[in-house]
Amino acid sequence: MIPNEHHEADVKYVVEQSHVVLRVLGIWPSDRQPNTIERIANIFLVIVCYFFLHCDMVPGVLYYMFVDDDVREKAKMMPPIMYSVMAIAKYGNLIIHERDIRSCLRHIKEDWAVMIVDDAREVMMIKATTGRRLFILCCTFMYCAGISYNTIVPLSRGSVITDENVTIRPLSCPGYYVFFDPQNSPAYEIVFLLQCLCGVVMYTITVTICGLAALFVMHAGAQMEILMRLIESLVDDCKFEQKNIDTKLAIIVEHQIRIRNFLRLVENTLCYSSFVEIVGCTTIICLVGYCIIVEWEDRNVTALCSYVTSLISVIINIFILCFIGEYITIQADEVSLTLCTLNWYRLPISTVRNMVLITAASSVPPQITAGKFIDLSFRTFGDVIKSAVIYLNMLRQFTE
Repeated sequence: MIPNEHHEADVKYVVEQSHVVLRVLGIWPSDRQPNTIERIANIFLVIVCYFFLHCDMVPGVLYYMFVDDDVREKAKMMPPIMYSVMAIAKYGNLIIHERDIRSCLRHIKEDWAVMIVDDAREVMMIKATTGRRLFILCCTFMYCAGISYNTIVPLSRGSVITDENVTIRPLSCPGYYVFFDPQNSPAYEIVFLLQCLCGVVMYTITVTICGLAALFVMHAGAQMEILMRLIESLVDDCKFEQKNIDTKLAIIVEHQIRIRNFLRLVENTLCYSSFVEIVGCTTIICLVGYCIIVEWEDRNVTALCSYVTSLISVIINIFILCFIGEYITIQADEVSLTLCTLNWYRLPISTVRNMVLITAASSVPPQITAGKFIDLSFRTFGDVIKSAVIYLNMLRQFTE
């Protein structure tokens, strides 16, 4: 065991992005107990976030149900409504699993405090950098697509004057506001701002889910690589006395159990959010694809570019989730392969017998799932895209 002298700086580098988005959403990420002011601030942020989320969903649902009867316009209204419902569900799951998120972050800090092998810090740093890049990729596309959809698209449409000489100013999501007319100033400006803030909250929730998943899984992947190096070094130490081999074998067993417990905690924390993301985004890809076709027919280049960017951001989010699930499966298979191809003949008989259980445990690789029944993998990503295309064809036939 080697103490990490750069422990605090390394932990800050790894978790600072997740800390920022979690605190924006009113979720306390630190092990330190929050004081009274911090608790009040977190509760206030949660209430404000839920208020913004419902500001877009409730008027949109009322407008969808009672005002607009055009099938094509209803189809174009569905993506923001669906995304709002998804954001509310994912946000509730994050709040429910707040303690589990802190437990995962605490687990990561403990792993960074002590290095098991000499080059463990380099291995963990490489994986942490990959996790940060995945976070930045998701963040860039999500906010660019969201800002363009909430601001550029409605403003590019311009005002429309009806036959009754009434000026209609567009919004990113039309809504039915029972108690006031959103076309009158300053109601229009307030509604426009609320929809923009609602979008920021929704995109932050999605970025938080993908960022946490990337952080946790890449850390687990680093620990698996360290485990493989421990296993390989066990054969190199076989020329030493039995006591040293048994000590290292005990470290291997503890490390394997620690990795599997961590992945089980990650699975319980993010599986339902991943399920909402996979199922909801399948529908959103279908609806956004339909909106792209409609805007292409109407020659609306600005709206078309915004929808294309939104489609790319949704696909990237699903790909990141499926990638990390595939990555964990591949890393677990490599651990199993390392054990199966080990030079067993160089180890003492008693050590070989003890490693049978380690090999048996590694033969059942851990998996990251969505809702505990959809495996996150490249195959699932392909199934999502194929399903969305099928639904898109059905929608086009229904609306024509």
